[in-house]
Amino acid sequence: MYFNKGNDNNTYKIGLYIRLSREDGDDLESESIGNQRSLLTGFLKANNLVAIDEYVDDGYSGGNFNRPSFRRLIQDIEDGKINCVITKDLSRLGRDHIDTGRYVERYFPENNIRYIAVNDDIDTYYETGGSDMMPFRLSMNDVYAKDISKKVRSHLLVMKKDGKFCGSVPPYGYIRDPENKYHLIVDPRTSLVVKQIFDLYVAGYGSSHIAEILTREEYPTPIMLKNSEKKIDKCNHPEIWKHSSVNNILKNKVYTGCLIQHITQNINYKTKKRRKVPKSEWCVVENAHEPIIDLKTYEIAQSIRDKSNTYTGERRITNYVLSDLVYCKDCGAKMTISYDKKRERITMNCNNYRKFSKYNICFSHYVNYTKLENTIYNRISEMSTQYNNDKEEFEKILRNNYIDPKVELNNKIESATKEISNLKRKQDSLYDDKFNGIISADTYKRLFDDTNDNIAILNTKIDKYKIELSSIKDDTMSYAEHLEVIENFLNINNPTKEMLNRIIDKIYINKDKKVEIHYRIKQQEILV
Repeated sequence: MYFNKGNDNNTYKIGLYIRLSREDGDDLESESIGNQRSLLTGFLKANNLVAIDEYVDDGYSGGNFNRPSFRRLIQDIEDGKINCVITKDLSRLGRDHIDTGRYVERYFPENNIRYIAVNDDIDTYYETGGSDMMPFRLSMNDVYAKDISKKVRSHLLVMKKDGKFCGSVPPYGYIRDPENKYHLIVDPRTSLVVKQIFDLYVAGYGSSHIAEILTREEYPTPIMLKNSEKKIDKCNHPEIWKHSSVNNILKNKVYTGCLIQHITQNINYKTKKRRKVPKSEWCVVENAHEPIIDLKTYEIAQSIRDKSNTYTGERRITNYVLSDLVYCKDCGAKMTISYDKKRERITMNCNNYRKFSKYNICFSHYVNYTKLENTIYNRISEMSTQYNNDKEEFEKILRNNYIDPKVELNNKIESATKEISNLKRKQDSLYDDKFNGIISADTYKRLFDDTNDNIAILNTKIDKYKIELSSIKDDTMSYAEHLEVIENFLNINNPTKEMLNRIIDKIYINKDKKVEIHYRIKQQEILV
């Protein structure tokens, strides 16, 4: 294929897209990242062209387009940085018939993007023979993806029925056999924890008490062993054992040597969503590996769990008007509502203290819910009365001082977007340095990947800010709407949760039980 810039003397800003995944099977060698890069580089040299960027998704399926580098490519197209995309062949862009066709036949043309698949003789600038065959190639790539998915699922099912462990992470207490990755062997360290959990439970200890003992003895938690450091950082005190983790171990029959798999499966090869499999179709294999707990102990534990999970009383179902509004001033956690049966009253306390009080995390913020509710009503009433007594002055203050809560988020999005643009310019400079021999290819890749990681982090932040923007519709009321809500508040006896949400942003309680109300009007000094 010969690249021609066309009669319009258009200068193309080329982006090379490279993708590889395990689904490529026997073609893994020919479709390697290095092979694709070499072929595309040769194509550029033959046509005296230079790419301004390279987008690599290594280990990502062609069945969907939720890939980090592909998303970056689309963003660069939206920003006008790229107007020509080149891949080794059509399957590198994607294997899904519908989505790949949408990009090639609609999205690229509508955005004036020239797309070239070198080995398939596809060039959207010309009516090539490969372009005529594209619908058939799309169908065949989709069929290939479906066939590969079907074979993989069938193969995995056979392995599960044979008692081979096919999970991504071994259950707590086990590790993979170094000589056979599909076989579980007992972990000398964590298996002792599993034994202790069952022994304590059978001896009469509850799951919360067991969790406390394990935390005191500083045994590693399942979260700490299962997740990477980045995921652990997002967890709420991962070093503390939760009663739910203890319960998950107690109910897992894997510790008797029984392997139960194929409990859920993907809906189809085009989605990651899973559905439950009927119990009759589960893959259950006894004596698949060495047990940690004998069957009798396991059955005793299950009988205890069945009794403790029996609940005969009626559950309290109440929609409290302050729920999701009250937070701990000292640690930022939500204040949760509970019913004190002995004193027959409703209370609130810091959720972190409630769950982790034994580990000196935060303080008790114990308050009487009914009294707090009355305090909040009185505060709002005072503020509303102030408005009612001097309506003209109050409206003037609101008009001059009302702050749109979306402004701060939009500023954060703008700042992150500018930082992304700076990082992309840095990537352009790195490519020039590599092309001119100033830096080596290895140095270029390392610096490029580091910059790419920072861009991905910023994109994640932008997505988060946009979600926050979409969730604060009620915050964007004009000052007139706030006045209307205040007037409505004065005219009713029992304010609703919806009304309080329109007036109040958050309520904070500090360790001295002092109440701090943050109103949505954002002019707290005038709201007593």
